[in-house]
Amino acid sequence: MSDLELKQNLDTPFVIKGDDKTVARITDMINQIAVSETGKQTLEIASKAGYSLGMEFAFGCNGGCSKDNKVIILNPVSQDDVLVGVLAHECRHAGQFERGEYDASDDKRPRQETLMTNIMRTRAVEADAQATAAQILGEMMEAGNPQPLMAFCRQPDNQYIGSAFNRALYNENSLNDGSARTAAFLAWYENKPVLKAYDEAYQVEMMERREKSGENKKDTYQKIQSPEKIVSDLCVNNDGSCYFKEDPQILATEKYTAVDYGTQLKLNQLMDNVPNKTKNIALMKKMSKTR
Repeated sequence: MSDLELKQNLDTPFVIKGDDKTVARITDMINQIAVSETGKQTLEIASKAGYSLGMEFAFGCNGGCSKDNKVIILNPVSQDDVLVGVLAHECRHAGQFERGEYDASDDKRPRQETLMTNIMRTRAVEADAQATAAQILGEMMEAGNPQPLMAFCRQPDNQYIGSAFNRALYNENSLNDGSARTAAFLAWYENKPVLKAYDEAYQVEMMERREKSGENKKDTYQKIQSPEKIVSDLCVNNDGSCYFKEDPQILATEKYTAVDYGTQLKLNQLMDNVPNKTKNIALMKKMSKTR
């Protein structure tokens, strides 16, 4: 294997764990992404923070990012064109963590924000990672490599994002002015099964674990974050500017905050067992809109 096959086109290369085939495979993905300005910066935020890359079989997903271990893994059974988008997505999560985002899967973290704030924020974290992946793949397409964007759009969970992003690209300068990325962000909310899955994983399951351990006694659910704060924290270009082109208050409207009825019942039941909280989800929506 030549040194060229193992050379990453980054100022700060990643540590890649695995055999030569794995290293070459991931290096090729890195170098495809590095053609995109947004992509190269997104990767280097993760690499400079000390994240390593590797491959690991994972049932039901294409990859993952561990904040505590600073490891990003890719599922080796997935096609490389798909994994290019996954790597961009997971590196964006690493960047979110480096900017101070909490890990939504951390059931040891006290839940002090209102339930509606938790829902808005965890949803926006994923919407931003997907929108950033689409932005990077769009820049790669403009540079002459359309295959990863096509593979991204063919993924069943990405059908709404892909359609919205591609429609937005018909507008002049949309890839540079943030409007295509915003369209992808908002389209993430169109996939109702995905919304339900995220609410179940990051709200219901986390609350159940804290109740089982007794840690829920520390939870207050009283702090409110406005949509403006969520957008300013998450929807950032790598230079610190904001790419989000809509009024942030849109994230507090029913379309973006509605919770599946069955999930809402579970959440209301769980909220009954913690102190100093607002019990009614509808009231929490109202509170979020006032900020």
